[in-house]
Amino acid sequence: MTDFQVVASYSSSFDAQVAHAHLESLGIDADVQSDDAGGVIPSLTGLAGGARVLVRSEDAERAREALEEIDVDDVDESGD
Repeated sequence: MTDFQVVASYSSSFDAQVAHAHLESLGIDADVQSDDAGGVIPSLTGLAGGARVLVRSEDAERAREALEEIDVDDVDESGD
């Protein structure tokens, strides 16, 4: 059985998805857990403790280092 660790938590699902995509681009398998009623009530994410990025325990240190390389606050959510 594989153990998983939370390597980051974000106030929005979008930010967690950016982090997820970055990790996946580096070959680190990651997953995002959030409770936002399937996207219907995004404000639930913050109330439920944020959107969490998880990786396999053996990848946790490398994932944390990789996430330090990016600042999700600098990402333009509008797509412009």
